[in-house]
Amino acid sequence: MKLRQRIILSTISGIIFILCLVYFTIRNPLLHWRIQKSVMEINQRTGATLNIGTSRFSGFLSFSMENISFIPSKGDTLLQADSVNIRISLWKLLTGTIRIKELYSSHLNLTISCRDGICNYKIFFKERNISQSKGVRNYSIFLKRILDRAFNFAPQRANIHNVSLIYRNDTLERIFKIKEFHSDEYSLNGVAEDLQTHSTWYCNGKFSQVKKSLQVKLYSEDGSRDKLPFSYELLGLSLGFDTIQMALNGYSWSGNLLTATGTISAENLIAFHKNISDDTVKVSSSALNFSFNAGKTYLEIDSSSSASLTAIGFHPYLKYSREKGKEYSINIKTDRIASTDFFSSLPQGIFDEVRTITAEGFLQFILNFSINASQADSLVFEASLKKENFRVKTFGTANLLKMNGEFSHSVFEKDRFIRSFLVGYSNPFYTSLDSISPAFKNAVLTSEDGNFYFHNGFNEDAFRKSIITNFKAGKFVRGGSTISMQLVKNVFLSRKKTIARKAEEALLVWFIENNNLYSKERMFEVYMNIIELGPGIYGIGEASDFYFKKLPIELTLAEGIFLASLLPHPKWFKYSFDKSGNLKPYLADYYKVVSDFMLRKNLISMEEHNQLKPSIILNGPAREMIIPTDTILEEENDDTDLYY
Repeated sequence: MKLRQRIILSTISGIIFILCLVYFTIRNPLLHWRIQKSVMEINQRTGATLNIGTSRFSGFLSFSMENISFIPSKGDTLLQADSVNIRISLWKLLTGTIRIKELYSSHLNLTISCRDGICNYKIFFKERNISQSKGVRNYSIFLKRILDRAFNFAPQRANIHNVSLIYRNDTLERIFKIKEFHSDEYSLNGVAEDLQTHSTWYCNGKFSQVKKSLQVKLYSEDGSRDKLPFSYELLGLSLGFDTIQMALNGYSWSGNLLTATGTISAENLIAFHKNISDDTVKVSSSALNFSFNAGKTYLEIDSSSSASLTAIGFHPYLKYSREKGKEYSINIKTDRIASTDFFSSLPQGIFDEVRTITAEGFLQFILNFSINASQADSLVFEASLKKENFRVKTFGTANLLKMNGEFSHSVFEKDRFIRSFLVGYSNPFYTSLDSISPAFKNAVLTSEDGNFYFHNGFNEDAFRKSIITNFKAGKFVRGGSTISMQLVKNVFLSRKKTIARKAEEALLVWFIENNNLYSKERMFEVYMNIIELGPGIYGIGEASDFYFKKLPIELTLAEGIFLASLLPHPKWFKYSFDKSGNLKPYLADYYKVVSDFMLRKNLISMEEHNQLKPSIILNGPAREMIIPTDTILEEENDDTDLYY
């Protein structure tokens, strides 16, 4: 029996020896063949040139490659490395999966460039488009493959030195150098330097290939004073922070459903983007604990997720689905929070007018938004800021009561100062509400905000329609602003169309209207005295004089409707007239729409409606801007009526 066991053992040992002998004999030629085949496939698929100078095994399952380069057909070299040493997992290899257990590399350059209209990274977008053309993408499978590859190719153990990440365009070059990066079964840490700003960045944390988890902390020596490299060059976003921490706790996939959980948090985050805000946005602390789902046709952050913005806690729900066309859904519900904490937690640089307000009571914000791209008219939009026992104690640095008296109003256009003027009786053109022609007041209300005296600052139906119109057009073509919103924008905020300005505008309108800081009559009176009604013409007093040499109370119905038509584009007033000074025919439709509505609202009589004609006579300085002086004199000498 023992002899038989020895024979079996000797046979197995012999087979293992022969297999090892064969392996060590053919492994280098096999490695060369496999690398050459992979190189050819990559070159054919991308149209680029991948070169590997030498390759050889350096251990039982370790191999090294030297003099590596990846050169697109156009543009700068994308990748260049002196040497890379890799050890793969034998167990995973036996199951048909390549998992990198160890990686050692030095003197590697990764270059992203876009110069003279040639971008060296576009080959990857071309490859992706080819793969997508084969069929509709299954999001759960697609993301599972990305995550699987990331955890298989990210080595458990790594030592990397002198890796340069380079960005180039026509005007600049940025280099971010990873001086050292180390990871093992217990931790990861690294040190990098931005060679332009000489700021040093650190990361530490831990990583597990087996558990499919990652925790990493990123910070710089000087905190938020250092800007994250490449964020501005690639995204137009200047981003800085004291610390950012990210964690992926793990993920699983079953039955076309991928689920993942994790956290993202930041301390003293600062950000600037021209489309977000005029100023740098600052957030002292923020965090997101997310539960993410990817199905066959949708991506979702589900409602079990939680987030915080300083002291404001909330539960976000976001979903993108293409099951029945492209559908977008956003639901946000904040916790019930003390009012003062709510205001002070708002980001600095966006809500500066209200951040210092102190108040009693509680606030809660709720947003419900959804839209189907193929059925935009089905848009759902509901937003509210609920208050409970709310009462303002102090306004802090906010000057929200200035409209109750005379104040100086400054006009800016794209940060360029235009002029200042007093809004009050010290200004000879200032006009009280009862000294303005009802025809003009009603024409403005009809065209701009018919429910001004009845809503609380927002016309949700008009706002909803504006979103639908803009969504269908793919650009901003229609606004949904009420007179209250226009007033706040002009008196308290810049006129730039940024996300931050719209958000602050909405909050200020809510604050003013829901706390009765001004009467509706006072708001409308100020509005009438600051609205732009021509190039450098502000307020109905200046406009009446500029166009008609009249007082505002003397305006006729035709004149009032004409002035109201200027509100969307006041600087284009000359395009309303032909060379003879007559209103152009297209304005007849505007006159009919406005007058029909005024008749239905009993703002004018049937007789006034029937006698109305789209015709006015310019008598003020505007006349000479429409009809040159020499033409006027010539026509007067000919006894020709200019307007009839």
